[in-house]
Amino acid sequence: MADTIGGKLAEAGNAIAEAAKKLGEKVEEGTNWAKEKLHQAQNRAEEAKDEAANAAKEAKIDADAKSGNCGCG
Repeated sequence: MADTIGGKLAEAGNAIAEAAKKLGEKVEEGTNWAKEKLHQAQNRAEEAKDEAANAAKEAKIDADAKSGNCGCG
């Protein structure tokens, strides 16, 4: 522990710098986590969109087949 005011100020400055560094690391971790969750959500949304489009296409084919409108003539 420092005995002078200058030494005490230096120790306090070092403690603040270390705390800021740790905070910065945590913010970066949080940012990376949020980006990962966003990408996961975007992927799920894209998959759901594709599934809905495929289901709609299959429903149209089924409806056309039942109505006798096969589009083949």
